[in-house]
Amino acid sequence: MGAEAAEAEAKAPDQAQIEGFSLIMQMPELPTGCEITALTMMLDHYGYAVDKTVMASEYLPVSPAGLYYGADGTLYGNDMDKYFIGDPAGENGYICGTEAIVTAADGYLTACGSVLRAEDLTGTDVSELYRLVSEGTPVMVWVTIGMADRREVQGWYTEAGEFMDWSTNDHGAVLIGYSPETVTIADPISGICEYDREQFEKVFASRGNQCVILREAA
Repeated sequence: MGAEAAEAEAKAPDQAQIEGFSLIMQMPELPTGCEITALTMMLDHYGYAVDKTVMASEYLPVSPAGLYYGADGTLYGNDMDKYFIGDPAGENGYICGTEAIVTAADGYLTACGSVLRAEDLTGTDVSELYRLVSEGTPVMVWVTIGMADRREVQGWYTEAGEFMDWSTNDHGAVLIGYSPETVTIADPISGICEYDREQFEKVFASRGNQCVILREAA
């Protein structure tokens, strides 16, 4: 196959939609548990009917913020990439990054004897997300509530020197469709929603192009 033919084969069609994707809402049980609810939706799509509260309480790694000021006045705390900070069942939980979701997914899938595993695709160009959706693969994406611009960023440093940033409207959801003008999102707060595609891409980039899929382990 020539390079042009391979490129044409890899390119996503202009629009696609994953039909029959089951919606799971985070409220009222998990008011700050959008990420683990989004993962639960993805598991349900692949036939694993686990409850979101089980995923939150038994598989999601959690940690208190553990905030303290260093001698130089720098604010330090725990790693929200690796842990959900706080309690997803409480109003004062923070967020978690992709590593925590991969840990939760793989813990559950391993316990089930599944061949599926979570794959962290953070940094992937958005065009690849559309290609995955066109092939029937839902993509968990780190975005914002209502796809609004990200609010003022706050955060702290880990002891390893990594800055952990978060905002009050950070959110996790699942990309299940797209067209030239819109994207379709399974949103654990708002339901199945259409958002402006350009705004989605802007917000997705503002969250560091964080995304996770489930597929058979290589």
